[in-house]
Amino acid sequence: MYTNMKELLNKDKKDFKNKHSNEIRIIINKPRHEVFEFVLEPNHKHLWCTDINEEVVNTEQIGLGALYHNDFGSLEVSDYERNVYFELSELGSEYQCSYSFRKVDEDTTELIYFEGMLDGSDLGRLMEVQNFERLKEILEK
Repeated sequence: MYTNMKELLNKDKKDFKNKHSNEIRIIINKPRHEVFEFVLEPNHKHLWCTDINEEVVNTEQIGLGALYHNDFGSLEVSDYERNVYFELSELGSEYQCSYSFRKVDEDTTELIYFEGMLDGSDLGRLMEVQNFERLKEILEK
């Protein structure tokens, strides 16, 4: 069992069987702070994630402890560094997901999404790469 997503990311991929974790990487031709702000904003989620009809957050200033609520449940911001990284932990389960924003250059960002179950169990539903391709398309318009 892992205590957080950073620990899970640092483990060798051989620790996981099919559907225990999911990683998606995409290059977006926008500055890191713009990508970060767009992804963090709950009102944007339905625009690029087809399985989400609505997402709301319990605070105006998103940071550690903020709660996101969407079609799949409630997620708490469990790790956060502005413009660099944020992690969400599902309340009542071992599910966690993280978004990392790596600055390639001033106008280019690599977005790394990772999701997994801290107890090693199977993910019920995997985030699909098409969502991130849609995000890229929206941001690069």
